[in-house]
Amino acid sequence: MSARAWTVRSLVKCGSMKRWLKPFVPVRLRRWFRGIFPHQIVVTDEKYGCRMLSARSIESESEKGTIIEEIRSLGPWFHNFEIASDIWTNSSGRLPGIGYPMERWRLIEALLPDVRGKSCLDVGCSSGFFSLKLKELGAAYVLGVDFEQQPQAIEQAKFAARTLGLDVDFRTMSVYDLGTVNRRFDIILFMGVFYHLRHPLLALETVRALCAETMILQTITSKHEKQFVELDRAIISDVDLRSPIMTDHRFPAIRFVEGTLNGDATCWFVPNLQAVTAMLRSAHFRPSEVTFTNEQDIIIRCTPIDSPR
Repeated sequence: MSARAWTVRSLVKCGSMKRWLKPFVPVRLRRWFRGIFPHQIVVTDEKYGCRMLSARSIESESEKGTIIEEIRSLGPWFHNFEIASDIWTNSSGRLPGIGYPMERWRLIEALLPDVRGKSCLDVGCSSGFFSLKLKELGAAYVLGVDFEQQPQAIEQAKFAARTLGLDVDFRTMSVYDLGTVNRRFDIILFMGVFYHLRHPLLALETVRALCAETMILQTITSKHEKQFVELDRAIISDVDLRSPIMTDHRFPAIRFVEGTLNGDATCWFVPNLQAVTAMLRSAHFRPSEVTFTNEQDIIIRCTPIDSPR
């Protein structure tokens, strides 16, 4: 395969060819590429999820059937991705949907520093998609951990890693036990976990002790307008209990969920935007970049600091 063909093939691997790329790829080259790699191009509609660069072609119908059966037996899968050429982990579209986590990955990838040669930790890795992507991007070591919420998640992730031929360390482990790992990580992903925690500050402090360079946190929030406005920290550094500041919508606040949230009994609280950043600072993280994914969700890139002030 020529270097030019490999470049184009790599760029279209994650869903459909990105809109910004199409004007720079001549029509003749796209047609030629479709002729050389038809099976890579047939499934390019974004509804199919995220392709993996490591996904290999399976010539044997017997092996293909074995992989499909293993996917079925390990299901349901939270992540839909290409585990082998044109074989997907959640092709049925079960919640959270056939397009997840492709759109989430595009947002996360834009926030990532260069991961080549780095050590990475994926907290709440589920079936392993983000961990596997980090390894594909050149990370030296990737550890993915998950615990309780998705009983078969780690087995799914291990199977995916074997099938894709990627060396990723997957373990069943609580975030509260991460201190036993006895190492630090350059990059930490902490996504879809925060609001499931009974002890969120303890978890953040545990993760902070392991973070050497960058953490990317994603969480649901109370409804916002995709803009972030905080009160002057001098005003809220010493608050009177009777002060009207306490009921200001910009004051850090958390809504506790005693029962279920949309039928999910593992969600314990819903923070507002200001509470998320305040809690990060209290755990010695400095929020540096914010992405609003929708009006009740946020992704924050942050760095560790010695002091929250």
